Amino acid sequence: MVRHLIVAGAAAAAVIVLSTPAHAALTVRAQWKMDRLPTMVDSAGGDNNGTTRNVTLSDGAYKFNGTSSLATAPDKSNLDPGSTGVRLTARISITKVPASGQTFDVVRKGVTTSSGGYYKLELRRSSTGQAIAACHFKDSSGRVGDVQGTTGLANKGFVTITCRKTSSGVTLTAAGQTRSVSRTLGSISNSAPVYVGGKSDGTDWFPGLMDSVKIEIG
Repeated sequence: MVRHLIVAGAAAAAVIVLSTPAHAALTVRAQWKMDRLPTMVDSAGGDNNGTTRNVTLSDGAYKFNGTSSLATAPDKSNLDPGSTGVRLTARISITKVPASGQTFDVVRKGVTTSSGGYYKLELRRSSTGQAIAACHFKDSSGRVGDVQGTTGLANKGFVTITCRKTSSGVTLTAAGQTRSVSRTLGSISNSAPVYVGGKSDGTDWFPGLMDSVKIEIG
């Protein structure tokens, strides 16, 4: 972004050019509006339809039971950011708070041991017993960018959470709060599917409603 500041005097005028960095444009690679079953339909046109297991509909949103509900989109290269940026966005509603040491997965591609790194948006328990949002990105070299909020999200109705990784850091926005951490991360690319609402190993189950999840890359 370029801004021009014009300073006028009696005899001369000076133009000072101030430059600020601009992020690359993002492309929507998957957008699941979560209003149809059994297929989790990708409305972005990226052919990233998913399957669902033990998920029901509640007023036009997916209801996850917190014990066995899971949605899965197969691995596809257009869901891997590589060395570019990525933004994850989800709209959720919860009434429960994770227990001590527990997390609720919202969306993830890969796990800690995935070759090539991974990314996830999850809910954690804060030191004050609140359900808070968190973003976690790990690159192929093992470098991690992690940031979490402080605003409690339980019993707030539907709230929007965004996790953004850029060339210089990671930013979380949730329920009107924005928190960032500076971190330079490398490539993230793996062969794992995208999981929504939990992990395939039967952990990190999400108990609540979701009506939208979006993955943007660029």
